[in-house]
Amino acid sequence: MTKPDADGIGSRRLLALPAGFILLLALLPWLSDWIESGDWPHTARAFTAEALGTAGTLVLGAWTLAMIRREQRTTLRHPAELERLTLTDPLTGLANRRALERDLPVALSRSDRLGEPLSLLYMDIDRFKQLNDRYGQRAGDETLRTLGAVLRCSSRIGTDTAYRVGGDELVMTLIADRKGGERLGERVVQEFQRRSPRRSTLSLGVMEWDRRSTAADLLDRADNRMYQNKLGGWDAAPPVSRAVQPTTPRGGVPEAP
Repeated sequence: MTKPDADGIGSRRLLALPAGFILLLALLPWLSDWIESGDWPHTARAFTAEALGTAGTLVLGAWTLAMIRREQRTTLRHPAELERLTLTDPLTGLANRRALERDLPVALSRSDRLGEPLSLLYMDIDRFKQLNDRYGQRAGDETLRTLGAVLRCSSRIGTDTAYRVGGDELVMTLIADRKGGERLGERVVQEFQRRSPRRSTLSLGVMEWDRRSTAADLLDRADNRMYQNKLGGWDAAPPVSRAVQPTTPRGGVPEAP
């Protein structure tokens, strides 16, 4: 049985009709002789001519089928590649906000179904505008690429995913409780500061899903926690305490740690 391709149609099966037509063309001279004389060619010259004609038709037909098959594969590959590009941030190579909006509700549903904890890290590069103003956009781009590389190295394949959601703000989802998220956040903060071209620092908010919040609410709460940590002053506290301290949302309503 032919395995269906990504579009649900067995594209190899679609080649059956042109393949049958080519085979008919290859056999047509032999069938004509059989119908007209009731026998195959008797002379060596006639036999050789028809054999060469048949061989040429089969070779040309095989080449034609190969070209058709290649075009089918290219056509099927383009939508998948286009979707990948629309879900990827070109600067960092991470997934983008559109991918987060698609993936986060699915991750919450999976976490609820399997009973697994899920935490969200919300990150923002400190003084990023000043960095761009002082050293230029190239320095800012390199800083973002560095953070993207740190997040890729820190994430576990299949369980953690990092996203650039806009400007200098990035998000990571991971299958872990809050303490696990804080430990990962600590490593990210320290590794980013070590590798950053201008020794940039990172504001970080960690939020574990409470199994009641929507995806948008979880994202907002993690954003608020990051924002309050940033207001607390990253120069005044070590990375761990800055990443885990209880916070107050931007609206001013206290939030439980």
